[in-house]
Amino acid sequence: MDPLADLKDIHLPEDIPLWPLAPGWWIVITLIIALVGYGLYRFWQYRHYWRVKRQGLAFLSKSGSLSSAQILHTLKWVCLHYYPRQQVAPLHGEALLRFLLVQLPDDVQPKFKVLAQNAIVEHYRKNEHDIYAAELHKAAMLWCQQAKLPNSSQALSNGGLS
Repeated sequence: MDPLADLKDIHLPEDIPLWPLAPGWWIVITLIIALVGYGLYRFWQYRHYWRVKRQGLAFLSKSGSLSSAQILHTLKWVCLHYYPRQQVAPLHGEALLRFLLVQLPDDVQPKFKVLAQNAIVEHYRKNEHDIYAAELHKAAMLWCQQAKLPNSSQALSNGGLS
C-alpha cells in the first residue's frame, strides 16, 4: 500500500562531451594563438633590430686591445645601422664627436667627451702611437650602453635601417 513503491528511478542525462567544441571556444583559441604569434613576431623584431648594438658592444667587450681605428670603425658601423647613411658616413673628427655626443643623455655627455675627444681628434693626425685607444675604448663602451638610439619605427621612416 506504499504509494512510492510504484515510482521508477530517476535517469540522469548523459555527460556532456568535450568534443566537438562550441564555436565560441574556437574563436577564443584562435585569438589566443594569434596574440601569442603576434607577441613572438614583435619580440623577434625587437631582438633583430637591437642585434647590431649588442654585437658592437660584444665586440668591444671581448676585444681588450683594439686600435682607435677599429673602435671608431665599430662605432660608425653601429651608427650607420640606426641612422641614415648620408647623415653618418661623412662624419669625422669634431663632427663625429658632436654627433656621438648628441645621442647620449645629458648627464653622460661630459664623461664621454673627456674620454673620446683626444682620441677622435688624434685619430686623423699623422701619429705612430695610439696612446688614446684605452680611453676611446671606455668611451665606445659607454656610448654603446647609454646612447639614445631611435626605435625601429623611427629608423624605418627615416631610412636609417640598413
